[in-house]
Amino acid sequence: MTAVLINRLGLNKLFLWSEATRFQTYPQALARLQPGRAYTRQQIAEELFGLAAKGDGRQRRESQINNLFGMVQVGHDKLLLKGINLFQRITPHGVHRINRANLWEQVDDKWEPTQSAQAIGIAYDRDPNGLRWRQLLAEQLARYEPRTRVLLHLLGQNYHLRFAEAGYFTGNTFLAQIVGPQNYSLFAEQGAAFNQLLYERLPLAIGPWWIAQISAAGFDVAPNYVLQGAMNRPPSTNYINSALKTALYVFHDLHILQETEAGWRVDPEAFARHIHPEVGQELLGLYYAAAPDPDDEWGQLAHLIAQLTDEQGFVAAAMLADKWGALQDIPPAQRAASLDAFIRQGIFTGRVDILDQHLGQPRLGRGLFDDDNLRLVKLRILTAV
Repeated sequence: MTAVLINRLGLNKLFLWSEATRFQTYPQALARLQPGRAYTRQQIAEELFGLAAKGDGRQRRESQINNLFGMVQVGHDKLLLKGINLFQRITPHGVHRINRANLWEQVDDKWEPTQSAQAIGIAYDRDPNGLRWRQLLAEQLARYEPRTRVLLHLLGQNYHLRFAEAGYFTGNTFLAQIVGPQNYSLFAEQGAAFNQLLYERLPLAIGPWWIAQISAAGFDVAPNYVLQGAMNRPPSTNYINSALKTALYVFHDLHILQETEAGWRVDPEAFARHIHPEVGQELLGLYYAAAPDPDDEWGQLAHLIAQLTDEQGFVAAAMLADKWGALQDIPPAQRAASLDAFIRQGIFTGRVDILDQHLGQPRLGRGLFDDDNLRLVKLRILTAV
């Protein structure tokens, strides 16, 4: 069967959770997923997000679920990328538009959670205060949110995001600029410059993850495809400054997005520590040593570090040694020395970098290599070069 040729890709208006700092909104809702179940849009709104229905049957604050979804076909040669691909429609593909109000969907359309959605929900359910669900949510945005992807790419290169005042999205954000080899007044004139950024970097904005999803669904994107909004107009830039403040806040929380004297930038080391190496290589041009197999010793160590690392990127060496030794069935009295030997081997073979160290408090116990100055360490198993 010949693939349907797609000449136009559309973007939904960007609107995620209602306040930037409430980025647990999506993971908290995904933690309520029931295994093996598909949902209608109304069921997602009411059962997962707890949104009450209005008199017309629609949900209050419904806009916060608009960017949950995958793609739908909205014309014979156009696909609409509705969100960050946490739910995929299992109704057969095709143009299902009934009227302008419900935008190519039927109320009984069923959406099933993607593997990423399930993983985020499980991670949040296991540890609402933990790090893993934050990493997974950031990774989903870095794969599937085109506007966020463009900014992460630029801020990981030779550009900075600069506001009129110091701080995160402070002052009059309409004055914000991307400063670098070429300057952009990012949100001025109703975001016209932002769409220009999208057009100039269109393949990067869409990325390989969406292209793979589109191909798997039986479509073929034309080499000269164009980008539109939901309708046949440019993508919506209404309140794009607030929307991107929200999307980027996850990266701010992980210290991937950091403020410098020149403005905000992406720290490649933090990106490499928190986000899957495939995304780092594709989006930022980071290159890594071979990724550790999660079933071998290095993979287990990398997974433990991701679980135990605090918000500043440090892990307590004594705690890491205890957890690592338990996984390897090493007697408690030998665990610290065993981890020392393993880390030394990794440093010698180029598998481990010690990025930073801190004295920490005596209550943290023994430092790495029995050095009190290494009670807290910042380790990287996958080494960006």
